[in-house]
Amino acid sequence: MSMQVKEIELAVGDPASEAWLEVHHAANRAVWGEGTSRTSIEEILDIAPRRHEVRRTFVVLQPGAHGAEGPVAAAQTIRRTRENVDTAGVWLSVHPDHQRQGIGSLLLARCEQSLRDDGCTRIHEHSGAPVEQGDAATGFARASGYRQTLLDLRQDLALPVDDAALTALDPGPDDTAYVIETAVDALPEEWLEDRAVLARRMSTDAPSGDIDLDEEDWDAERVRQQWNTPSPIWALESVARHVPTGRLVAFTDLLVRPGQPDLAIQSDTLVLREHRGHALGLAVKLANLRALQRERPDVRTVRTWNADTNTHMVAINERIGFVVTGWTREWAKEL
Repeated sequence: MSMQVKEIELAVGDPASEAWLEVHHAANRAVWGEGTSRTSIEEILDIAPRRHEVRRTFVVLQPGAHGAEGPVAAAQTIRRTRENVDTAGVWLSVHPDHQRQGIGSLLLARCEQSLRDDGCTRIHEHSGAPVEQGDAATGFARASGYRQTLLDLRQDLALPVDDAALTALDPGPDDTAYVIETAVDALPEEWLEDRAVLARRMSTDAPSGDIDLDEEDWDAERVRQQWNTPSPIWALESVARHVPTGRLVAFTDLLVRPGQPDLAIQSDTLVLREHRGHALGLAVKLANLRALQRERPDVRTVRTWNADTNTHMVAINERIGFVVTGWTREWAKEL
């Protein structure tokens, strides 16, 4: 039976959209088992405008009995519209019952051509596995012409963590030099200008491996749009304020998504270079963990990713109790 690639529009409550998403979930479960990640149509639709992205959604349909069609592969192309507009992403999964039949190559070719047509010249994406040497996705990326640009460690922390253990780890920064502040589910207005500076620096200071990306253009309005407008994603952030200047000089955040409310994602953490050496990274992470356990006791795991070369941040996570649960490879391909 012939297969066809079809472009669709995602919608909350739409059975075709949910069937598309289930292909991704099934592929994840086959790789990660109990450690799999889950998402929802609601948050996928919410994320794109916040990140200044245009996403196109594709599905491979295979005819079944009596003419019924079922999705066997799913993908999205992710095109940026604010900076790095020539660099795109592809999120692609093939249902485990239909892998190694050429379906992934068929769908990837369609996604790549779509991005070429939209003016993109490079794809930068990632794949993960619970084994260090990689898995079938690693081989698929290499066979499709992608080169590895970075290796990230996935680290998980089981909750709850005893508060006494967190207190014992707390470096207790000199409060005449730095104070730690925490915001729940929205950032204070007075943070936004400084928070924009931190986000801009995050885009260039974080390890990016063998790929050049432009500095991101952040201002207070962009921070407000991402963090302070209604969203199904719950957020928590702690910052370090430099007392003599009153400026924010470090931050870390945690996200809880509706598709997986028992998991918190620790996404970005940054200490400005000129304020490193005062254990501020550890201090803001501990403040966030305390707030998370107080505000969201339903969360059972915190998950984060760091470049394997970022040994300082990996070591901080290990001190807190994080353990390595996977390896993520970042890939690039010139179109």
